[in-house]
Amino acid sequence: MTIKMKSYDELKAEMETIQQQMAEAKKSERANALKEVKRLCKEFGFTAGMLKGALTKGRSKK
Repeated sequence: MTIKMKSYDELKAEMETIQQQMAEAKKSERANALKEVKRLCKEFGFTAGMLKGALTKGRSKK
């Protein structure tokens, strides 16, 4: 049985397809995560002010 190695162009095309799928999946998951955050905020009465301290900690400038 002989295994044929894919050409550079074939691999590059596959990589581009996978990168596009990754971007679409990330966009979808991000939208779903935001919906969940909004739902939890509504359910537990969190406000932007209450979350600000928790969120800015991870975004602090170095």
